[in-house]
Amino acid sequence: MSLVALDGTPLTIMGCPLRRFVPNCSSLTGNAISAANDSLIMIGYIFTEDGASHTIDTTGSSSFGWRCGPSLTFANAGTTVKVGLAAVDTANGPPVRAVNVANAITFDVAAVFTGGGGGITGSAWQTSVPTTGTKTVANGDFLAFAIQMTAKGGSDSLQVQCASQGGIVGVMPTVTTGSSYSNTTQLPNAVITFSDGVRGYFYGGYVASSSTTQTWSSADTTKEYGNLIQLPVPAKAYGVVFNAALFGNTDAILYSDPLGTPAAQKTVSIDLNTIGVASAGPIVVLFPSPYSMSANTPYAAILKPTTSTSIQADFKTYASSAHQSSESGSNGYAINRNTGAFAAQNSQKDRFGIGLLVGAFDSGGGGGSFSVGVIGC
Repeated sequence: MSLVALDGTPLTIMGCPLRRFVPNCSSLTGNAISAANDSLIMIGYIFTEDGASHTIDTTGSSSFGWRCGPSLTFANAGTTVKVGLAAVDTANGPPVRAVNVANAITFDVAAVFTGGGGGITGSAWQTSVPTTGTKTVANGDFLAFAIQMTAKGGSDSLQVQCASQGGIVGVMPTVTTGSSYSNTTQLPNAVITFSDGVRGYFYGGYVASSSTTQTWSSADTTKEYGNLIQLPVPAKAYGVVFNAALFGNTDAILYSDPLGTPAAQKTVSIDLNTIGVASAGPIVVLFPSPYSMSANTPYAAILKPTTSTSIQADFKTYASSAHQSSESGSNGYAINRNTGAFAAQNSQKDRFGIGLLVGAFDSGGGGGSFSVGVIGC
């Protein structure tokens, strides 16, 4: 066994959310659904946790995960909302849309809700259990995940939240809204849980129940924040990449044994005077030499202010710690400490926009699955 570096200069990001080739934690944006056949449609390629085919139906652990925003009125029995999967319409567009008849989506499998009967909660992650249909999804399938108000009664409306891309138009994966099919600058925010409990996600999507920021300085009780990262194969870490606003000098640190006896294996000190913009990320720093990491061993990418001036770093929260598998370096989560061992933040349901740049991997014999990073572009 040997560690083989990737050719050229590509380093793949492990441990932090990667969207449009920038490490960040996007904000969530609401989309109103307030008329008959209004919809929000998330479209793209699905990857499953184990790379195999699985079925979602009305049995077992089957469910659709999505986020409802704070704006919700769902009281009229004349309102019907469907959440489910459909084929993609290849005869019309762009923007892309689901197969439909007169704008009523043809769902293959769906959870159907009636106004006044519950089943949808405002400002919360939804776990919608199918009530009709069945669909087998293979790894790499191209499909639509849709929320549609198929009938409206009274003043009912709801809001679906997806990830904002800051003005970049979503091409693939993408989000289309309304019965007039308007493209958005958003990314899919959805989880498919199959009947056997295995999950599927949109590749390039962004799963989150909420997103926010953490601000801290060297004068605070908790002085270090970042992500635990554990890979299933040996690899080399070449640096740290993060999305944070720096307002003072900061150390970017690679720790070994973060949950036991943390040891700083690599440290890059960042002088505030040397960065382009103090109040924005992303920031990439390289170690003087790479650090070889062992398989199935926890490490941590950490930010530590060296002055009483603060750092403000993005992080996102999942509805379930199991949703960490939607990201590269899936065996990881947010951690923090003052001194001693690091501790998991929020029961392993948080993740910062902080990761390692990895560029050499086991040439053979390393076991386990490996999440996809961005290589070659």
